[in-house]
Amino acid sequence: MALDQASIVSEWVLPALVCAPVTWVCLVFRYKEDGRLLGTVRSALLGLCVVLWTSGTAALASGLLLPLTPSVPPMAVGVATGWGIISRGRGEQTSGRAAMAVLTLGNSLLLHQLAVRLRADRADWCERMAGGFRDCWEIDSFAGDVRRHLLMRVDVPGRTSRSRAAVKREVNERHKEVRAAAQKGFTAETKVERACQQQGRAPYREEVRLVRRAFGEAEQYLRHLLELEHAHGKRSDGEKILELRRRHLAHAEAEGVPGVTGVSAVR
Repeated sequence: MALDQASIVSEWVLPALVCAPVTWVCLVFRYKEDGRLLGTVRSALLGLCVVLWTSGTAALASGLLLPLTPSVPPMAVGVATGWGIISRGRGEQTSGRAAMAVLTLGNSLLLHQLAVRLRADRADWCERMAGGFRDCWEIDSFAGDVRRHLLMRVDVPGRTSRSRAAVKREVNERHKEVRAAAQKGFTAETKVERACQQQGRAPYREEVRLVRRAFGEAEQYLRHLLELEHAHGKRSDGEKILELRRRHLAHAEAEGVPGVTGVSAVR
């Protein structure tokens, strides 16, 4: 009886225990550019499901295969199964993908759902951070703080100089896009406001549509910039960005920034 218990522990439990942390590390590595595994409850639960499923697969493979191949250590089965989570690029997209799907008993579906969830979490976060601004100048000012926040966190240990230069270039390019869109929106607002004041009228529907479109473009480019913050920043940085956003909104409210006469109200 004691021998059977020892056999169960060594052949079934041990591979699963070894596989779990290996799987989690591989998940973090695989999705390091896609999002934060612990960012939301849904993504964390999906990540946990992947870990449990992969660990169960390791235990099943070890329990069924080791009697046929006693030379293979049980721990090696757990490590190999967890390591299979790492994406293999194009190789995984062809023949290796089908083999991996069979070996992991449906892990490919869980990994796909996790990738979709992480992208949705990032989009939701960027939507929240970019929303609430009343004019293009508020967006431009907030984007400048986000850019400075990102550039101060690029020079981290372990990142090569080439990688740092690439991130800095991408941050600056996306910030320029926000500034250009904000300038375009402010120009449109000013033009409509001047016409309404000179002619003593409310803005036409086409003018309101023009300002809305320009404002929407500025918001979209701001979300594009915030994607870099979500990708390269830490979880704690989210609170800092939220505080920056609150500060800008509170400052604009304290100053009583009304936006374009008639147009902001319609927006």
